[in-house]
Amino acid sequence: MAIFGLLRLAPGDAADLLLPDDATDEQVAETREAWGLDRPIWIQYGQFLSNLARFDLGESYRYRAPVFELIGERLPATLELSFYALLLAVVVAVPLGVLAALKKGKTVDAVVSVVAVSGVSAPSFWVGILLVLFFSGYLNLFPSSGQLPYGVTVPEITGFVTLDALLSGSWDALYEGFRYLALPALTLALAMIGIISRITRASVIDAGQEEHVFTAVAKGMSRRAIVRRHLLPNAAIPVVTIIGLELGALISGSIIVEVVFSWPGIGTLLFQAISVRDMPLTTGIVASYTIIFITLNLLIDIFYVFVDPRLRGSKG
Repeated sequence: MAIFGLLRLAPGDAADLLLPDDATDEQVAETREAWGLDRPIWIQYGQFLSNLARFDLGESYRYRAPVFELIGERLPATLELSFYALLLAVVVAVPLGVLAALKKGKTVDAVVSVVAVSGVSAPSFWVGILLVLFFSGYLNLFPSSGQLPYGVTVPEITGFVTLDALLSGSWDALYEGFRYLALPALTLALAMIGIISRITRASVIDAGQEEHVFTAVAKGMSRRAIVRRHLLPNAAIPVVTIIGLELGALISGSIIVEVVFSWPGIGTLLFQAISVRDMPLTTGIVASYTIIFITLNLLIDIFYVFVDPRLRGSKG
């Protein structure tokens, strides 16, 4: 894997980063031997592939714990953040896209286009910092970091804080969970709002050119009924496809946002692992991102076949 080669060929030594500054040469040598860092790189790579084939990602240098265990502890936080960011993006972007399509060429369409381009163009770390400065620093409405305030806990049932708080009836924790989710979820959602709204607009416009839509107009069907019965169902397939693809990109692209907001997900864990050249943990997280992205793409393809009658017909 590329990440394996980059980490091992980069300047520096993981043993030096793992040990105190006053560590002796003997301690460094012992650490390198203990973690197999003194072996030739091709032997290390062979061992890595062998372990990967057995779904054994090894043990983290820094945390002295199995990589799978560390990823399992942090993954729910990343999935929870990604879910709410996607939910927010869909709730905002789809109506905006439909509105822009229905008002094509008018002021509303231009405003939605500007919002979409701005959301896609703005770097997520810059947006996150601005949101923290305004909503946390100036207005003091939302917390700037973490997942829950100190002293507030919920029973671990699913690993998702808001869901666990709901299931256990911890209403204070549920409220605080949403407060802590607000800024990072909004930061992640802004770019997706731009993408999904533009795809929705284009899909609705294309659906409006179909003959059955003109027939419905000629029969005097109301505009709301045309949108609900003809435009939205026909525009749904490309919109759902891009939503699925964006979810995969969202999960893998949340690293910067998690770091900015100190969100305890695998993005923050990856940043920490790279900082100390924790190679087993880094490669394990990258492999997890890859598996998630491939799985989501596969599910989208399956969904596409089920909802698109043209694909079902060609398959038969």
